[in-house]
Amino acid sequence: MIYVNGDSYSVISDGKNYSNVLGERFNEHVMNKAIPGSCNGRIFRVTCRDLLKLHKQNVENVKVCVGLSFWYRTELWIDEHGIDRWYQFQFDDGEFASFQATTNTDWWQHGPVVSSDVPKFFKKPLQEWVKTINADAAIVNTLHQASLLLHLCKSLGYKLVIFWAADVTEELDRIDTKLDALKDFYAEFDQTNSFDLLNYSFVRKFNKIRHPIDYEKYGLHGHPGTLSHTALAEEIYEKLLIHSQN
Repeated sequence: MIYVNGDSYSVISDGKNYSNVLGERFNEHVMNKAIPGSCNGRIFRVTCRDLLKLHKQNVENVKVCVGLSFWYRTELWIDEHGIDRWYQFQFDDGEFASFQATTNTDWWQHGPVVSSDVPKFFKKPLQEWVKTINADAAIVNTLHQASLLLHLCKSLGYKLVIFWAADVTEELDRIDTKLDALKDFYAEFDQTNSFDLLNYSFVRKFNKIRHPIDYEKYGLHGHPGTLSHTALAEEIYEKLLIHSQN
């Protein structure tokens, strides 16, 4: 089985996405639990829960692919929020809903503009939250969660490949890889289980090669098309083959 989780970059394409291609390459069933707009907290939590369920169902040899989202997304528990996309899978993730705390890149100068789907009552708290969160802290915490997921996969006998799907390389480029708060988590990852978590983005790499399918709307943060997804899938395929040989 191929298991995938992430945000829109793991779903949206103008044809096949990388999970579809991986399913064909391995000739295996694909479970893609990615939801557009997901924050990393949702991605990690749902992935862990799903893998535990699969293990209890005696599903073996699961290949886990996780595409990370923007660090400035977060989530709220809102009783009966009624936002359909967070209910699209079985009701097993409570009343969580992910939101983007800022949609403008100059938020630190002119203030954050919260995404339009945020309920009015929560707009102000999210604007204040993004002002207090530090990119370095968010990345350290993301690698912490990634290392926990890696060891869960190892304990279950599953294979993991994890990478930043969203382009957060502006923050990654300036972070100190030897930072005491970070280095032990970072050291857990290598070419068999990740694309460099401090120097890689699916969107950045492939949108430089060819424009995303919705370039006019999102610019270089738009969604890669089938050719880019296929190229990424081939790179993941090679990593999973190396993984299986170790």
